[in-house]
Amino acid sequence: NFLKVAAAWQAMPSTEALAVVEAAARQYASRADSDLTPLLVALGDKGNAAVADAMIRGLAAGWPATRAAKLDADADRQVGKILAKLPVASRGRMLKLASTWGVKGLDAQLAELTKAAMLLVADAKASDGDRLAAARQVVEYRPDSEEAANAILAAITPAASPALVTSLFETLSTSRAKGLGAAIVGKLRDLPPTARPAALRLVLAKADSAKAFLDAVEKGTLRFDMLALDQRAALASHPDTELAERTKKLLALGGGLPNADRQKVIEELKYVLAKTGDVGNGKKMFVAHCAKCHKHSGEGEQIGPDLTGFAVHPKEEIFIHVLDPSRSVEGNFKAFRVITTDERTMIGILGAQTATSVEVIDGDAKRHALPKDDIASLKETDKSLMPEGFEKVMKPEELTDLLEFMTLRGKYIPLPLDKVATIVSTKGMFFDEEETGGRLIFPDWKPKTVGEVPFVLVDPAKDTIKNIVMLYGPQGNIPPKMPKSVSLPLNSKAKAIHMLGGIGGWAAPFSNEKTVSMIVRLTYDDGKIEDHELKNGVHIADYVRKVDVPGSKFAFALRNQQVRYLSVTPKRPDTVIKTIELVKGPDRTAPIVMAITIETP
Repeated sequence: NFLKVAAAWQAMPSTEALAVVEAAARQYASRADSDLTPLLVALGDKGNAAVADAMIRGLAAGWPATRAAKLDADADRQVGKILAKLPVASRGRMLKLASTWGVKGLDAQLAELTKAAMLLVADAKASDGDRLAAARQVVEYRPDSEEAANAILAAITPAASPALVTSLFETLSTSRAKGLGAAIVGKLRDLPPTARPAALRLVLAKADSAKAFLDAVEKGTLRFDMLALDQRAALASHPDTELAERTKKLLALGGGLPNADRQKVIEELKYVLAKTGDVGNGKKMFVAHCAKCHKHSGEGEQIGPDLTGFAVHPKEEIFIHVLDPSRSVEGNFKAFRVITTDERTMIGILGAQTATSVEVIDGDAKRHALPKDDIASLKETDKSLMPEGFEKVMKPEELTDLLEFMTLRGKYIPLPLDKVATIVSTKGMFFDEEETGGRLIFPDWKPKTVGEVPFVLVDPAKDTIKNIVMLYGPQGNIPPKMPKSVSLPLNSKAKAIHMLGGIGGWAAPFSNEKTVSMIVRLTYDDGKIEDHELKNGVHIADYVRKVDVPGSKFAFALRNQQVRYLSVTPKRPDTVIKTIELVKGPDRTAPIVMAITIETP
């Protein structure tokens, strides 16, 4: 009843009212079993454009893809009236809904809309934004049409901007036109390098177009080195066995097939560990081969772990990670192979998930939100998203340079907390995950500085990754489940240990007793242990608002909450510290650490 009343509103509603309309329509769509005709009549005859747009957005978001609707014989005319009201960008959504509902007689309207959109796509004088919006409409209106797909391909010319070309290829990824992949293969050679990654993602997503690419390689019109290492690996392990075998043969002929015996590769290249590399060229190797998935000193993409503080690991350990990335892969970074109902294949790690969709992040850091109804198969592999075979794309001296860059220790070494983090700070941390007050949320998760000390934060990636250390506390529902200690490798001398934290749950002024909240335990290379006690009301204050204590200082306001800064001074700065352990003290607080940075002597 509410939707029928809202559909007839004449006055322009507020943004809040439109949000309510959209939410109500989404909820109604998930369980609608009555005749939709009265609602469509009200929308077509009486409602204004904003209400119609909000309601169609909600219906499209909630309506199951395989369920028809109860409609009378005049439904096509009502849909036509609604289409005339809707913004251009929403008409494809309406047409897709109408098709799902089983509405007939829309061909003439669809043809007219498609023709206008195709003319706009072809208009080189139009803005990139308008051409891209029109291209999206063309694919929405005619997803199976080769004519429509070719019209978009024809707009990809040397005169088109790189951004538009990339976006047009991404738009074509939703097309189901059968000859599209082969047509793109024919364009690959003439594309600018900036546009090729998006085109190749589209080509490799389907077996038929991937085979067309292999045909071109075999004929000598294209080269295999167009593909990134992860793309070669994905083709070589493709579920289509014919495609996988052809790929392996071509790779072997070009010497580009990674050796399956990773330990043998490690033994053969171990001699590079004894060499000193060039840090500047090592950074270039990082940008070329690693930065699309990893960050270092703020540069790159945050798909895999941030490698800024990776220098705390021995060079041999990093060497093994590079050459055999699947030897020890964390669950967050395991690759999944996804096959969609229209036979597209992609490999990536899983991002945010909802009741109706799954986000897949591919090796190019592209995020794909896939409706669960569109997923035919989702299987975990035993591999890391990071591909094997870097020895095939880097010379030994370039590997030496990369290792030199990765093990470079400057004045400050940020310690990565991702492997020891115990909780997601963007969810409730004390009583339940839904509480809003008990959260620590930075406006962004980029590196921060306090004075001249840099800190690297772990990005919680939309509440999916544990990003801070909270230790055991006896109060609340969640702190009692936390560990009483965590240990981090250091393998370095340290003049000071800088910490972004200095806060806890149930700390001062909730309790003003000068009790031990946390111990920073240093284990030196010679086995000797040194404890530094951090006390409640001295070093540690409550997180809930700005509260000053003498042993730490205010660093950042996170909404109403605070994060503080403090440092610990080792007594033996000239001796290598093997590990740093954060140990819960005997009091009733729940101490929190958000980042740690080592200052070297």
